[in-house]
Amino acid sequence: MRDALRRSEVSILSPLRYPGAKRRLCGFITAALRLNGLKPRLLIEPFAGSASVSLQLLNDGFVEKAALAERDPLVASFWKVVFFDSEWLIDRVRRVKLTLQQWDWFKNNPGTTDRDRALSCLFLNRTSFSGILAPGAGPIGGREQGSAYKLDCRFNVETLVKRIRQAARLGPRVLFVDCASWDVTLAKVKAEKLPPRDLLYYFDPPFYRSAERLYSYYFNEEDHQRLHDTIISLRSPWILSYDPAEPIMTMYSDNGRRPRHVQLLYSIRGSSSPTEAQELVVSNLQRLPTKTRLWRSSEEWGSPSRASADCSVATGRMRPSQRPTSSALANGGGSHG
Repeated sequence: MRDALRRSEVSILSPLRYPGAKRRLCGFITAALRLNGLKPRLLIEPFAGSASVSLQLLNDGFVEKAALAERDPLVASFWKVVFFDSEWLIDRVRRVKLTLQQWDWFKNNPGTTDRDRALSCLFLNRTSFSGILAPGAGPIGGREQGSAYKLDCRFNVETLVKRIRQAARLGPRVLFVDCASWDVTLAKVKAEKLPPRDLLYYFDPPFYRSAERLYSYYFNEEDHQRLHDTIISLRSPWILSYDPAEPIMTMYSDNGRRPRHVQLLYSIRGSSSPTEAQELVVSNLQRLPTKTRLWRSSEEWGSPSRASADCSVATGRMRPSQRPTSSALANGGGSHG
């Protein structure tokens, strides 16, 4: 599977689990940069989330610096503390109690300082179903903790410490981390007055489908349209990823930016083999990779699938309810203007 992103090529992992995380999409983005002869001075990620793209591109030298923003105060504070105050967070990670009582405390008292919100973010992210921070998300294993997977199954302390320290080393190359909306972030970058070709925007907005169940802050129809209208007017290179909803397909196709689908594999409850899904990618780059298979199945890695609703490998996984419809997949492939 020469067109799959190999595990050895994923050189840095985010401490956060995140709905629709884009770690495996990094191979597609770096290939696109090579094809177009680009090495941006600044990567702007206005929907930071797990920050997987920024971490990977910074770590591997594809960009010089990154600027991150996130509307969710918990996530924004987390990245501020990781990049600029990491040892405090590491100390708290090693001391925090992994109990339902602690989960309830963080859920009801997320904090008012960056430090407190950062710890709340990491704790809730690693102990809640699928890493979801939305108000309706519950703890892994449920209130009764009767599942084979308990509250602590995703909170391996030394693994988290390692990932925090890896990310923290990139702090000197992070221009800013803001708790801000995407439009405020774009205005701030514009004020830097950098040449358009020196910038790369990576947009990963909230999913169109099921957003209210996945995020604390999500879009309505007007928000999706306003983002579209701004993106297509940018002079700098940009790459956008979405879930392949029909309205999004139509919105971007109407402007000559025909979406390309990037094939992913994910697991569903009770399945012994992964099910294929699609990631929607739109860009103003002249050339995009033709090999879009980025994910290997567990069988291709030579290990049995161990899918679980509570504690499976969730990075980049879509829920069954987010499975693309056949009509949304009808326009796979295609070129970009």
